[in-house]
Amino acid sequence: MIAEILYAFKVILGLIFLFFVPGYAITLALFPRKDELSLVEKIGFACALSIAADILTTLFIDVVFHVPTTASNIFFSLLTLTLIFLGIWRVEIYIINKKGEQNG
Repeated sequence: MIAEILYAFKVILGLIFLFFVPGYAITLALFPRKDELSLVEKIGFACALSIAADILTTLFIDVVFHVPTTASNIFFSLLTLTLIFLGIWRVEIYIINKKGEQNG
């Protein structure tokens, strides 16, 4: 019983990570200001960009690095991609805030 619940939990979290998280990080990096997109637009961009990022990342690690495409390899490469784009987003926010302090 508990194993089935944990498996369902793992599948749900995996699908959320696969179809939303990398794309949302990319969306934040592309549109760092809060007022640039509405929530619906951010979710739409996140889903579309996430699917594209999943496919391109999997192809990249397979073709360029010749890494076998296992679930864990894909997960860690997408996690790395997500963290890179979150880092880019934080740098952009820092730069935007610095410019605001200088102008204000």
